[in-house]
Amino acid sequence: MVETNIIMDDIKESLWEKIAGKLHGELNSDEEAGFNELMSDNGHLTEFKRTEKIRDDLSKTGPAPYEAKNKSWNRVGNSIRWSRMHWISSTLKYAALVVVAFVSGILLHTNTPVDSTLHYSKLYVPCGQMGQITMSDGTQVWLNSGTTLRYPDRFGDKSRSVEVKGEAFFKVAKIPDKPFTINSTDLTVEVLGTSFNFSAYQKDNYSSVTLVEGKVAIHNDQGETVAKLQPGQMATKDKNTGSLNIKEVNTTSYSEWIDGKIFFDDERLDQIALKLERWFNVEISFDDPSLKSKRFNGTILKNKPIDQIMQALELLAPIQFHHQINASGKDKITIYKRS
Repeated sequence: MVETNIIMDDIKESLWEKIAGKLHGELNSDEEAGFNELMSDNGHLTEFKRTEKIRDDLSKTGPAPYEAKNKSWNRVGNSIRWSRMHWISSTLKYAALVVVAFVSGILLHTNTPVDSTLHYSKLYVPCGQMGQITMSDGTQVWLNSGTTLRYPDRFGDKSRSVEVKGEAFFKVAKIPDKPFTINSTDLTVEVLGTSFNFSAYQKDNYSSVTLVEGKVAIHNDQGETVAKLQPGQMATKDKNTGSLNIKEVNTTSYSEWIDGKIFFDDERLDQIALKLERWFNVEISFDDPSLKSKRFNGTILKNKPIDQIMQALELLAPIQFHHQINASGKDKITIYKRS
């Protein structure tokens, strides 16, 4: 399989940067000229008008103070321009996540006075997509399919804290006196400045932290440190037993998803199916439950059609599949035992 680039091309990226800058008045003369040149294309002009209408319509969704609305829009605009959220799908889906962030910011500000209180936004990356954002402290976050990130518009004076449901890869900006904490239902991870992968999907039977560089501490529900990881180590918590297992791993394999690759290390087929459901926005079922325990090793590319990936799995195990196209919802894939 040939790997292809899944990140938006330069034209689309330039388009979104200039649209964001135009809408909150931050284009210099050279950028303004570039914007006007892009708008000579009818397709680009349509995208600008659609985005402008989204902003205007959302500004009417609640009695948020003027200052709060501006802060919400500027925060999203900055995310487009400086965070460089990249998508593997269409610009319309890209815009949909921007709208989620903008609406969330407005609603939170509507219910909270404009003061020194932290205000939170929530970003959700739908199945079949992937996103990237740079936070106010410079921390970079890649969000995998089906992931929700809850974060403040700014961090407090003594700590930085976010919540994750799903999978995210962090490159945390190093601020020694402000530890960075990631919270989920099953794991709490504290770092000062490091790179690591964090996985805590609700449907998975485990949560994990894989450390690429730096140091991280894992806390229990009482806030006590139960483990400290060194680079090259992976901590996995079993959701059923609560046990925490630490092992040495090839960290590259656990961060390859940000480049559009899915890695399997002696993994059960039912767990692989969960990943494929999120990556390709499909539903996968098993005609024979005994097939769920089949194990696989290897790497597949997300940019390939799901049928091609299933065909590759057929070569490695006694299985076959049926793909049912569903025009009004998710496609359905059923895995059978090969006769």
